[in-house]
Parts: sequence; structure tokens; C-alpha cells
Amino acid sequence: MRLEVKGLVKVFPAPLFSGGTDLRALDGADLDADTGVTGVGGANGSGKTTLFKTLAGILEADGGTILAGGAVSGAGRLRQLAAYCPANPRSFYFRLTAAENLRFFGALAGLPPAEAAARAAKLADRVGLATADLERRFDRLSEGNMQKVSLIRAFSRRAPLLLLDEPFRGLDGIACRGLLELIAETGLTATVLVTSHSRELLGAAAKQTLRIEKGRMPPGGTQ
Repeated sequence: MRLEVKGLVKVFPAPLFSGGTDLRALDGADLDADTGVTGVGGANGSGKTTLFKTLAGILEADGGTILAGGAVSGAGRLRQLAAYCPANPRSFYFRLTAAENLRFFGALAGLPPAEAAARAAKLADRVGLATADLERRFDRLSEGNMQKVSLIRAFSRRAPLLLLDEPFRGLDGIACRGLLELIAETGLTATVLVTSHSRELLGAAAKQTLRIEKGRMPPGGTQ
């Protein structure tokens, strides 16, 4: 699915009575990606996470246009098309087990419980998450295993647009290799965008890496 981003703007207003200025997190960002894997590099605060949250439909853009599959797409349509793995893997119910969380989020995506569980089990094996950890309460998982559950949730959607923000965070070498294989396989049929502070891992995941600077994507700006 082709993704075209033109002049994307996202502004976070300064807190009331703070005397501060608005934060222009995205300042006319342009991006063009198609089926396959595209990396997005940039320093902390450059706008990577804001870009991904906007493409995932979590944030509403304040300007610009997003075309997905040739159709202008607002936040509602993007939420249907995109699966998002955030940089912080804590957007789960801590008192539920990993498996219960995955069945719940699978149901929100329209997956029957049995299918959600089957997909989770297969993906857990790919990223090295033990069956015992699937049945463990989420708040008792290590940071690395929390990240694996977050990845499983995203890949389980089998969405046409997959957004992976710092997906290698907290993973060991074996899990990183499994994740690289999953990214490559998914990129055969979906549009995958990946960020990582590791240039080595980002280069291994994506043949092309674009750079974002101060909320802008320089034209032809490969990293």
C-alpha cells in the first residue's frame, strides 16, 4: 500500500498561563513509502514518534495531507489501516496476563479469541517469548518481554501499514534476529516504517532510511 505524506503539521499548544510557545513537532513533513520496509532516522525530539502517532491515527494532524492507498485518510481511517508498536511498551493492562491482553486487543481488531491466541503463540516463538511468560501478569514481565508482547500485538493485526517505533528496544540478540526476519517477511505485502537509534539495526531492517530533522523530512534525505 502506498503511503504519501504531504506537508504534515502537528502543533502541541503551550500550557495555559505558562507563557511558553507552542511546540511545532511536525513542520511540513513529507514522506513517500510503498510496500516494503522504510527506515526513519533522527535525533531525540526530531519528530519521529509524533509522525508515527499521527500516521497511526492516535494524533490528529493540524495540517497537510496523508494518502493511504491513494485515498485521503484522516485519523479514523488510519486507525483501521495501521498497526502501531510504540517506543514505550506500557500501553497494556498490568493486572492481566500477556495472553489476556493480546486476546483483548485482538478482539478490538476484530479477531476471534482463538485466532488471536494462535497468532500470539506463533509470534511469541518467533521473538523468543516463552509460553510461561505469555501466561504471566504483564506487570511481572521484564522490560524486554514487555516489548515482545507489544511487538506481538502489532504484528498480529496483519495490517497493510505497520509502524514500529524503536522496536529493538530491550531485546537480546536472538530476539533481534527474529524481529528482523518478521520485518522482512511483513514488508513483502505491507508498508513498514521503522525507527531505531541503532544505525546497524536500522540498516539491517530497511534498505532505505529517511531522516527527519526538526519535524521536516529533507527532500531525498536518505541517511
